[in-house]
Amino acid sequence: MPQVLKSIACLVLLCLVSTTQTHSQSQPAAKEPVDPCNWTYDSKSLARVFGNAGGWWSFMNENEKAAFLDGYRTAMSRAHASDESFCEHSRKELNPTVSKEAFDGQMKLVIYLCGNVARWANYGKVTTKDLDEFYRDPINQPITLEWAMEFLRDKASGAKTEGQLLDALKEEQRDVHDCKKYPNLCKMGLRDTHSSP
Repeated sequence: MPQVLKSIACLVLLCLVSTTQTHSQSQPAAKEPVDPCNWTYDSKSLARVFGNAGGWWSFMNENEKAAFLDGYRTAMSRAHASDESFCEHSRKELNPTVSKEAFDGQMKLVIYLCGNVARWANYGKVTTKDLDEFYRDPINQPITLEWAMEFLRDKASGAKTEGQLLDALKEEQRDVHDCKKYPNLCKMGLRDTHSSP
């Protein structure tokens, strides 16, 4: 009988120890603050998909920013070179001896192609620091990266005056915070508190 009591006592003690350990392990650990810079690139991209380009940009580390910007500038440089080539080829193909309608068609193509050449130029002047400063302003957070890159390119290359740049920026800020045009951004609370109703 004493042996049975000893066995029961040991089992009860074992159950108590097991329950105590399980209870202490199940208590929630103190939560560490979530740092978006530690998210995977795909997780960071969700911010951009949902209209927070500035958040997406700020979540990236310096290597990711540099790699993205390098790829963007390379793509724009290639588009620029391609358009220059098409423009030059189309100019050489102009034939004033064909009918007026045919020549007008050729001329429209040349004007269109050659008019687009400058569209892809000078993106190499935009830096990660430019984008950091642009998206540091909360009102710029929902502005698309493509628009921001074009704006910063024009600013860096001197293609537009300070007044033209400021007017364009204010108009874009007003547009992206217009709840009628972009209701999803307004649901996220990204509305311009400075704009008039």
